[in-house]
Amino acid sequence: MSRKTAWLVAAGVAAVALGAAAVGAVALLVRGGGRSGDVFAGAGYLSLELEGEMPEGPAPSAFGFFETRPPSIRALVEAVDRASRDRRVRGLLLRVGTLNVSWARVQELRDALLRFRRSGKPSWAHLEDASNLEYFLATGCEKIAASPTSMLDVSGLAAEVTFYRGTLDKLGVEAQFEGVGRYKNAPNQLTEKGFTEPHREQMNALVDSLFAQYAAGIAKSRGLDDDSVRALVDRGPFRAPQAKQAGLVDELLYRDEVEARVPGGRRLAPAPYVRSGRGGAFDRRPKLAIVYVVGDLMSGESQESPLGRTAGADTIIQGLRAARDDGSVRAIILRVDSPGGSGTASDAIWREVQLARRAKPVVASMGDYAASGGFYVAMGADAIVAEPGTITGSIGVFSGKLSFRGLYAKLGISQETVSRGKNAALFSSYEPWTEAERAKIREMNQAFYETFVGKAAEGRRRTPAQIEAVAQGRVWTGREALDGGLVDALGGLDAAVRVARERARIPAGEDVQLVVLPESKGFFETLMERQEEDVQVRALGREARSLLRWAQALAGRGPIARLPFELAVR
Repeated sequence: MSRKTAWLVAAGVAAVALGAAAVGAVALLVRGGGRSGDVFAGAGYLSLELEGEMPEGPAPSAFGFFETRPPSIRALVEAVDRASRDRRVRGLLLRVGTLNVSWARVQELRDALLRFRRSGKPSWAHLEDASNLEYFLATGCEKIAASPTSMLDVSGLAAEVTFYRGTLDKLGVEAQFEGVGRYKNAPNQLTEKGFTEPHREQMNALVDSLFAQYAAGIAKSRGLDDDSVRALVDRGPFRAPQAKQAGLVDELLYRDEVEARVPGGRRLAPAPYVRSGRGGAFDRRPKLAIVYVVGDLMSGESQESPLGRTAGADTIIQGLRAARDDGSVRAIILRVDSPGGSGTASDAIWREVQLARRAKPVVASMGDYAASGGFYVAMGADAIVAEPGTITGSIGVFSGKLSFRGLYAKLGISQETVSRGKNAALFSSYEPWTEAERAKIREMNQAFYETFVGKAAEGRRRTPAQIEAVAQGRVWTGREALDGGLVDALGGLDAAVRVARERARIPAGEDVQLVVLPESKGFFETLMERQEEDVQVRALGREARSLLRWAQALAGRGPIARLPFELAVR
């Protein structure tokens, strides 16, 4: 090795060391001290600038340290609740752009804003164009201001479902599915050209429940009656002056004018404010572990890709085992935000929940979705807490495949198969099912469905007949699920923490610390595993990504316990 080369190598090693030291120093500055006074001197106001995502849980890798990432829903709620008790925080300002979340997460943050209002401190929301979801969140604040030229699209809720059957017919692709449950309509996107009667019935009920929650929440917050809100909705959208005249907003103000109305002077961002109040390595408060189940349920490790997050059974099981074996952890909170996925992966996680319960309490906390496989992993917990707008239930199962024989013929491609075994080609992507093969699939699905219902009955302390009455693949909101005995209480993560404290017999006046398990991978481990994201996939539209996720789900071959991929009510 030449002297020059050796010098370059040494310089490189030194640079890496200095970089690591800098990262450590920054981490210490961010996390050190443990109390708000160490970071924020004097008075201030909490500023929530929301647009796009409010992620569940921490960043999936060490890269979250370097990448710009919005605060998680947990950090936002924790910041608002802490600010309501912190004498140095004089007020709160919420600015809302277009949100890419569903109702449960908005309800969770809105409930925290309502708790802040009860502290007596002023809270303002500022809107520069807003639709139903954004306006509903803003009504958690004491006062709402809109930009003078803005528009409020407060005009009611709608659910749109995209069907691909016509496109598949043109391509010569045959979607073949067998399911158990009258309302298990997830495959309908591929097998139908529109709503079936059960599908339409279910969607109408879902929108009815969410709209009732929406109207009641606005009415209570704005001092109106329910009928008045529904009448106003029928008149929407509103220009800002019309919204003020209707009582939907209090004032028409620009951003700087609203900021001048909020006392405190100094702007406090939620993430650093929350970090400054958490204990460090010597924190001796009782621990509650949070294990996140976020994304489509699959075997293997949890991952994040341009198609979205997957909840890997191996990663979740690792977190449950770590929490179970850690003597300092008093209880476990299983935070579920998943529309389901692999039946086998769901069952593996369910088993680990049962093992964890033998050692300490396990409380399930449901986010936007905890349906089908998402409900499966939660149903065996000691208690289940859901938001009123959580999409849950969907106790049902289906299996299927796509036969490309017609497409191959259009392209001039032929395929022949040599097999041994009656069902060797059961999941062939070329040959469609025979009637005997369909019967085999139905038999497998029925067996899994009966297992699902039986374990739900055991976990929810009901008879199989009682569970059957709310099963059949039917989707429920959290409020409906409470009435049907599928969940125990309504609320967010804070409510689940209260239940976990009670189950672990932690005194009411004693503070607790929340730890996330399993721990995130180290920087270099993540660096070695990380692959470049496919920019072309990110550029695809919602429908194209939905089809790719169907292909991902069907690759597992086994029973699928999952919601429809397009289930958005806005």
